[in-house]
Amino acid sequence: MTRQAPVLAWGTVRYAAFPDRVAAAAAAGYSGIGLAVPYYRRLRAEGWRPAELRAVLDDHGIVAAEAEVLFGFCAPPGPANVPGRPGMVYADPEVERAVVELGDELGVPLVQAVGTFDDRPVDQRVVDSFGELCDRLGPHGLTVALEFVPYTNIPDVSTADRVVTAAGRANGGLCVDSWHFFRGDADWAALSSVPADRIVMVQVNDGPLRPETDDVRAEAVSRRRCVGRGEFALGRFLDVVRPPGDPRPVSVEIYSDALDRLTSVDAAHAAVRGV
Repeated sequence: MTRQAPVLAWGTVRYAAFPDRVAAAAAAGYSGIGLAVPYYRRLRAEGWRPAELRAVLDDHGIVAAEAEVLFGFCAPPGPANVPGRPGMVYADPEVERAVVELGDELGVPLVQAVGTFDDRPVDQRVVDSFGELCDRLGPHGLTVALEFVPYTNIPDVSTADRVVTAAGRANGGLCVDSWHFFRGDADWAALSSVPADRIVMVQVNDGPLRPETDDVRAEAVSRRRCVGRGEFALGRFLDVVRPPGDPRPVSVEIYSDALDRLTSVDAAHAAVRGV
């Protein structure tokens, strides 16, 4: 059984208009697209109705495959006050309401969740918060993919898997992003110990193993590279997280200033080569 065609993550064509994004995904052979919640909320504020968005997707044979991101799900709701991320709100109820709408109206099956951009302890409260989030979103057809990010309180695959396992929700799993794995601790033993079916979302991209600047956070949203253009051992990575015979797609997420300078179609084509 071959893997389903990949998903065009929101960040790979982050400045594209919705019709252009969908058309680019179809032209480059993707099966679906990702939607960032602020982007979706902006579309709704501009007057797009869910039925109109569905019509564009249906016309191109593309599905809305994922949504991102619920920041600070384990924190009290309110401003995150993270340097370089103005406007970020932790446990934002408005963001969660938009995610529910994405599940109900567009059939989005996956949503990412990320911890807090600090080193607060990962304790039972974090586990309970994740479980409660899964419980709220489950009735809307959504699975919550907990993503580890090296500069958050859930920095690695072991910590993320511990939360997901302890929460024990059927609609809770892991999101594994190659950037955060290779730029983090790259613990192959820990990654290999996670059952493949617990990894519900995989994001692929390439890059240099060592930071190129002093701002590793900025690099994560500006200097990712297309598959095969960096130093990540992506073949080995994919063999672990999407082993042969696993039909589930991967999401191509390449935040890149270089791709931003291309048309949506050209960026989508460039990003999918080698995946």
